[in-house]
Parts: sequence; C-alpha cells; structure tokens
Amino acid sequence: SSQVCFNGFILNPSSLHWGQLIHSVSHPLVLAGWAMARRQSGTEPQLASEESTFSIDQLKHVFQRVAGSSGRVGIEDLETAARELGIRCSKNALKKVFKLVDKDRAGCLDFDQFGSLIATVSDPEKVKSVLTPASAQFLDYRSSVDQDPSFAKHFPIPRPVKASLRYNKHFNQTLEAVRWVADGTFLAATGNRLLVCDISTRSDVPLKCCEVGPSVYCMDALPGGRGVLLGYGKKTENLMLWDMAEERAIHLFPSQPSPVHSCCLTKEVALSGNKDGIVAMHDLETGACIQTWQVHEGLVTSISMADDGNKVCTTSRDGQVVIFDINAGSMPSCVVSTIQDAAAGYTVCDALWCGDDLLSAGDDYCIKMWDARKSGLAPLASYMGHTSCVRSLALSPDGSLFASGAADSSVRIWAVKPYGIRDRLTKHPGSNGDKDNRVIDLLLSLKERREQAIELVHAGEGDMDEVRQLTEEIDHLESVAKEVEEPCDSDLIDSNGYIRAMLGLTGHSLTVNSLAWQEDQKGGNRIVTGAHDESVCLFEFTDAEVMEGLTTMSRQCSDP
Repeated sequence: SSQVCFNGFILNPSSLHWGQLIHSVSHPLVLAGWAMARRQSGTEPQLASEESTFSIDQLKHVFQRVAGSSGRVGIEDLETAARELGIRCSKNALKKVFKLVDKDRAGCLDFDQFGSLIATVSDPEKVKSVLTPASAQFLDYRSSVDQDPSFAKHFPIPRPVKASLRYNKHFNQTLEAVRWVADGTFLAATGNRLLVCDISTRSDVPLKCCEVGPSVYCMDALPGGRGVLLGYGKKTENLMLWDMAEERAIHLFPSQPSPVHSCCLTKEVALSGNKDGIVAMHDLETGACIQTWQVHEGLVTSISMADDGNKVCTTSRDGQVVIFDINAGSMPSCVVSTIQDAAAGYTVCDALWCGDDLLSAGDDYCIKMWDARKSGLAPLASYMGHTSCVRSLALSPDGSLFASGAADSSVRIWAVKPYGIRDRLTKHPGSNGDKDNRVIDLLLSLKERREQAIELVHAGEGDMDEVRQLTEEIDHLESVAKEVEEPCDSDLIDSNGYIRAMLGLTGHSLTVNSLAWQEDQKGGNRIVTGAHDESVCLFEFTDAEVMEGLTTMSRQCSDP
C-alpha cells in the first residue's frame, strides 16, 4: 500500500518528509488524543484485583527477608524484592505502583499491600495502566514476540551477513566493551585485560595484551586519545585512566562510592556512572573530581556525551533517560529533559546521540528515537524486530545507519531515517549522475552472478533454484532503480509505523554487549562486536550489501 498508518494517522510516505512524520506523531493534538482514548477506554491506573501468581509462602519469604524486623517494606526495598521473585520491572514503574498501593501515604507497605503491588507489577497489562500511552504500546510489542503467531510475517529476519573474522582464542572471559582506536585497529576489554587487535593481519592473535586488574565493568577510548578509561566493579579504586603504550595508570581517579558500571571518555574529561545512580566528572589533566550529580535512582547503564561537549545523556535500570548540561550546575537545574519509562517500564540499556535527537534501547525489545530537547513526548520513531533485550547501539560515521546488539546474540543494521535512505545507499560520495549509481553497480554484479550460475547449470553442476532467486532479485532491483529518485522507503515501515531492519549480522551465540562502527578507506563499513560468548566478531560489508538487504526485506514484506 502507498499509505502507512502511524499510531492511528494515515500517512502517505511518497509525499511525506521525515520532518513532517516527526511533527505529526509529536503534535500536541496527537498526544491529547492518546490521553482521551485512554480515559474513554477505562485504562486509568488500577491495581490487580485477582490473586497473585506467587504463592503466599513465596511472598512471605521475600517480604520477611527485605522487611526485616520493621515488618514493612519501603520503596528502596522493592527493587530487591522484585528481582528475587524474578520480576523484570524498572524502578520508575515500581514507584508508580507503590504510590497507588500506599493509599495512606505512610511511605512503606505492609504484607497485604506488598502482595497487591507484586500482583500488579508481575502483570504486563496492569503495568501498562501506569505508563503513558506512548510507552504502553511497546509492552504490547514485547508480548507479541512470544504470543503473536504472525510476528515473523510483520518483522521478517533480515538478510544475514556472516562475520569476516571471529576472535575467540585469547579472551577467555566475557567481552565488556570494544572500541576502534585507529584505522583497522580495535581495543577490547575483558574483566581483567585489554587487548589490541589489527584486522589487517587477518589473525586473531592480539598485537598487545595488558593486565589491568580484576573486575573491569566498562571501558571507553578515543582514536588518538590520552588513554583508556576503565571502570571497575569495586567500592574503591574503581576508575582509572590507563596508558597502553607504557602499560601503567595515568590517573587513578578519586573513587566513586559504589561500583562503576558505565563510562565515557572525551578529550578533556572522564564521565562515570555507578551502581547508585551517581554520575561523576573528572579532569583528565589533573585527575581531580570536578563535579558529581545524583542523576538516577538505579544503576547507570550508559553515558554518552553530545558533540557540543556540554550535554550528557545517561540511561539506567530505573527506566529513565536523563539529558543534562555539565556546565549548568547541580541537579535539577542542569536537567535539559527526562524521558520516563523509555523502555516501557523496563531497564534502559543504552543510548546514543543522533544530532539533537537520541536513540535508546532496552528490555522492552525496542529501539526508539527521541527529541532530546523535550520531555514527555512520544518517540519520534520506533525500530522493531528484535526478540530480546537490546543491549548495545553504535552509529555509522555519517550518522545515516546504526547497529544494535541484543541478548539473543542478534545484531541488526537499521536506517536512522528511512526516507531517502535509498539515495544514500545508491550513490557514491560526490556522484553527479547515473554512472555512479550503486544500484546499477549491484545490478551488474547480480547479472554476472546469474550468468555464472547458468553456465554451471549447463555444465550439470549448477542449481536452477539459485538462478531463479537471482532473477527475482534482479527484477526487483530493476524496479527499485526506476524509483530511485523517489525519497520514499515505505518498505522499511510496517502498517503501525514501526521501522524494520535491513541486515542481520551473525556470528555470536550469546548476549552482544558492545558495538563499534568504522568506515574503511574505500567507503565500506566495519563493525566489531563483543559478546558474552568470549569472542569478538568483525563484520565487513558495503553499502551495496545494505541496499540488497533493503531489497530482500521489501520482497519478504510484499509476499502474500
């Protein structure tokens, strides 16, 4: 269809610019309509009236453990209680339900109130009633992954790209982070070591390996930077700037009061986030602590600095994304905006800047784009197709594509803005005409492959199915070539307005913790990924392959 339904609004992608789409879904009338529909449908916040899915003995055991001698449970104890019962819910969602249960405003709950709260937060439908309508819709997506038999039809698995190299012989631990530090050279951090690898050797033997002590939780580095920033899972001596060349600490910064779970290195300062929601900023020259902020009420899962060097974005297990200005004093005056329930009541795992906008990912299996300057609005765009918690994000150097890594080992490649992505993928930089059109290059390549396949068939060694598949791809791509002047890429958008992935990168078997993207000297793409399976994968692919992935996704979604 030439029309797309985006949250109840019928849009015509062929005549709609990305900015118009953004304006439409964030317009006050749209948000007001959501709120009115919620009231009319009777979905105001409500508590679970049915019996809990947990036994009385289970609830008593956990209640007594966290309540102690007081016989009552406070808001600070609820996160521990939920975790012990296997309930995945952000602290922000817990606080909202807590306020509903704590009707006498005592600030703590007795056993009956505790049971009511647990029954509510363990039921996604009840959790939805305390979220904004824009956040609640993502819980439906999470549920559809397991319950909707047509899920695979709406979100087909994208065209796979296999790893060019897999480094797995020298790590022997979970990969905490990977970063490009020079052209074709990446740095990988495990729990106790830093390893430098050069992809030009096509060998998994590292160029250098440094022992940096136990319990490394996070790492960041810049190409040509002053050192490697390391955060540790310790209560003391938990933040360090390391010199790889001299294999020594440049600075052992004043400690954060609890383990450091996220860090960000700039040219002038080091930022770190700890288990208790505190963000600290240290001077790289002197090593002194410049300032600290109590940004979150839970563990800080990621930190990212904007290109302006002033604004910082942080994510947390409390379910929020907070944007604040490091030069604007203390909290809350320095806060630019706050996105509550950014992962629909679950943990927000990562976020990165896209100009003035943000991409965030979390345990609702979704990726979303937000206007970083405004609080309380619906996402500008939503990227769907993952079937587990999305743990990591990386932006392409030109900002037009991004990669995501998930708990089920999957890695996806997406268009940041689907309108006009064909033009970005099908033209060489600085091209002035059809001669440089990459669609034509890809067509020539596919036709050459088809001729080779036909020759093999004639020789009795080929496969007619391969010939038929190549012919289908050529026919489809030729139709795409005729439309290349059109800015519309509606094949990437489903009927609900959700954006689909274009490629899937395969090579890992466990959670993908970290991603890093680099452009090679010929304009191709390189991505390194670090995972729980104690390996790093290198993926190398061209824009033409991304275009082919878009073509494949279009064909899959158009099949009856």
